[in-house]
Amino acid sequence: MRSLLHLPCLVVSLLLSQFLYAQPFPVPPGVKCDECGMAVGQDSKFASEVISSSGKKLFFCDIGDMLYHFRKERGNIRISYVRDYVTGDWIEGEKALFVLNKDIKSPMSWGIAAFAKESDARKWGTPVDFSTAFTLTK
Repeated sequence: MRSLLHLPCLVVSLLLSQFLYAQPFPVPPGVKCDECGMAVGQDSKFASEVISSSGKKLFFCDIGDMLYHFRKERGNIRISYVRDYVTGDWIEGEKALFVLNKDIKSPMSWGIAAFAKESDARKWGTPVDFSTAFTLTK
């Protein structure tokens, strides 16, 4: 009986740890972009993913598709992840810097790349923060 009393605490702890130590989910094989329907490359530097405010996991083949999809609904993003253009490592969208450059060849030709370091981003153009990045998809 005593162990049952600890069950609610365990459940709450597990749920909180999921948000405190959130990590991107691996891109499932064969998953389609939630904006355009194209296959999302598992190792693509342009893949992005979002957990919506309702808890739904969405995957995108191109950072531009993710930004376009949520341009009018930014409040529906709980957390997003993008890949660093230099290293390919996942980074939180809110912490990333974004650059629009026609020489960046992305899957849907948005030409938007994400960077973890400002020095790397500046090599490709003028970096903008997550909030401003939504204006790149007009």
